[in-house]
Amino acid sequence: MCYIAILENYSLFCSGIRSVIEESEDFKIVFEAKTVNDFMNKMKVEKPEVIIIDIIHCQDDGISIIKKIRRKTLRTPVLLILSTDYSDYFEEYISLGVNGFVFNDAGSDALIDALKAMTKGEDHFPPRVWQLLKKYLRTKKVSATYEDKRILTNRELAILKLFCKGYTYKEIGVKLNISPRTVETHKKNIQTKISVRSTAEMIEFAYQNNLQ
Repeated sequence: MCYIAILENYSLFCSGIRSVIEESEDFKIVFEAKTVNDFMNKMKVEKPEVIIIDIIHCQDDGISIIKKIRRKTLRTPVLLILSTDYSDYFEEYISLGVNGFVFNDAGSDALIDALKAMTKGEDHFPPRVWQLLKKYLRTKKVSATYEDKRILTNRELAILKLFCKGYTYKEIGVKLNISPRTVETHKKNIQTKISVRSTAEMIEFAYQNNLQ
């Protein structure tokens, strides 16, 4: 059983999220909050394993809220419910340690899939996220550089490209005829070589440097 906390100030929208989660026996909502202050107070009592934040109905872009929550807990996975209108903020959300996005026009299965990924310690970013982020990054000056592609092996580059397409460990393993554990080892090597800590940062780096 995975315990979920929801930050959502729009009751009707929250009831929709709740109904989807309650249909699954794998998840339980430990609390809901409409304001960040209420949320932080409840965090003193409850210890959720995944935090869901509805960015669409936040008063701002949600940046300040995420920062406050991350000051309270660095390890608890954070999942954002958002729309493509927030694509200019994707990079900042990821840099703040957000672990996944679910688009508001996605089906209920997308929310459950994201929660299941996070219970396994994985990030969850649909392929559409990287398409929008790629478009955004190309409109701004790229800060990261990757002048020598030989830093990564051909196998590592292949695995990196598949992560950029939204493949899971298992799917990459099947495609390359290797075990998911071997995929994980390659991923750790890639992250070490390019000095990133998460899947999201690794994929962002790939798009910034046209390695996808």
